[in-house]
Amino acid sequence: ARSAVSSTVMAISTSATLPTPLNADVVAFCPESGLHHVLACGCYELDNTQQPARRHGRLALAFVDRAGRQLVETSAVEGIGVLDCSWLQTSRLLLSAATAACDTRIYQVHKGADGTATLAEEACATMPCADAGDACMALDWSADASRVAVTSTAGRVYLGESG
Repeated sequence: ARSAVSSTVMAISTSATLPTPLNADVVAFCPESGLHHVLACGCYELDNTQQPARRHGRLALAFVDRAGRQLVETSAVEGIGVLDCSWLQTSRLLLSAATAACDTRIYQVHKGADGTATLAEEACATMPCADAGDACMALDWSADASRVAVTSTAGRVYLGESG
């Protein structure tokens, strides 16, 4: 006898938007308890006026208001293009970014008493990749936060170890 498989389609509607000054490439909700309404947004824009062309960008934090109708930006770090980002929960709350400069940058996130979060201005750690002129495209942390895997446009996967 065959069992019938039912498929349910989830309806999703837009409840809020956040205009970004550049191409928004990646978003990720914060996994930290009490901050599930905070999200990170990585942006970039290709600058063809420079040779070779460069991607400049930003990494921003925003929160969903209590009514769920607005996204409000709380802080941003301007600079190099951000093509991926991933939250990292250790003894500190961290946000990592795969950048167009072919490195991974890790920023500390500060929790506000009002339920918001802000990014530290400077990266607290970086992991360079050997592909000069290329970009880091994606990253992911191991469950125990001891390793990070990063891909580059040169067709390589890098494995970094924290410590």
